[in-house]
Amino acid sequence: MGNVSTSMGGVGVALRNSAWGLYYNPALLSSDPRSKFSFSGGFYFARTNLNKILEITSDTQTSEIEQILSNLQNSKARLETQMGVVAQISGFVKTNMSTVEDEYGRVISVSKEEKSSAFGIGAFASSVVDISISNAGGVNYQASSFGIALMEVPIGYAYKLITDFGDFNFGVAMKYLRVVFDHSAYKGNAYGGIDVRMPNFLSMSPLQNFGIDLGFLYSYSNFHIGLTAKNINCPTFKNNNEKIQLDARLRLGMSYEFAQHYVVAMDMDLLPYDSYSLATPKSQYFGLGIMGDYTKFDFRFGLSMDMLGKDGLKMSAGLNAFGILDIVGEIGTNFVKFNGSKLVAPTNFGFKIGSTFTF
Repeated sequence: MGNVSTSMGGVGVALRNSAWGLYYNPALLSSDPRSKFSFSGGFYFARTNLNKILEITSDTQTSEIEQILSNLQNSKARLETQMGVVAQISGFVKTNMSTVEDEYGRVISVSKEEKSSAFGIGAFASSVVDISISNAGGVNYQASSFGIALMEVPIGYAYKLITDFGDFNFGVAMKYLRVVFDHSAYKGNAYGGIDVRMPNFLSMSPLQNFGIDLGFLYSYSNFHIGLTAKNINCPTFKNNNEKIQLDARLRLGMSYEFAQHYVVAMDMDLLPYDSYSLATPKSQYFGLGIMGDYTKFDFRFGLSMDMLGKDGLKMSAGLNAFGILDIVGEIGTNFVKFNGSKLVAPTNFGFKIGSTFTF
């Protein structure tokens, strides 16, 4: 969620430069307690071993269709969408007293005001549609699809404890959850092409619950290490036919700021979680990214990989101009040729657009 983290390989647990701390780690709110506002929206599409299936037409011979279907292996398509808006507001101001010697050698008290807390509120909408296709014999195919759309409305608070050996930030977020989901399986005849059925989220009855996120961040000089636990109450949603549970997620992150304008960061899932994929039901991500942050623009690059998945490495990059326009591109490392041509294209790709204001 958010353009900055997406373009840096999905890192965000210890990334103070982002406005999306409420989503990745609520403790980040007090780590950089300036007021912030950001919005972001985009998609990511991935497909595996579907090129030959998509080339089937009404003119394709029966023997060709049977051969194509018999060679199906891990054939799937996946579409992810994300859209969100987040606002951060500075909280209480803490006055720290210290003693120093003046030019005459007298000991005097000096006060310094520091922002020690921050509040955050947001709205995050995301959806996943996963479709897999397998051989059902002859010219017939078996298709399975799963779709879920999730709306989160979180409210978060974080407090910073300042000590001589580093800053300790503690954060919590309570969020209202609204979910719709659908799972279906169907068979079809491949003559004339494949019937791809997308779930109609707008026609489904939404289910409601709440979730709790906890966050921690330790900062010493320019080094930061964070830990976040999302959905610690494992919210469950039930309809007439089945139920779904949002897994608790535990994620570790580290970042280092250097040369005044740069930061390098790393995130890693410590526990696997449900990916809502029929082919690879669990995910566990690792991400690495770097950002150059200047007054009028910033640029980011990142790498990420699902350690339990089969899609390989994913590369991402982003650019922000004047804090107004922010664009992000994502691309996988798997490429294929289309329709027998010499041109190759990625099977996995994504795009996001957004904006961020800090004041």
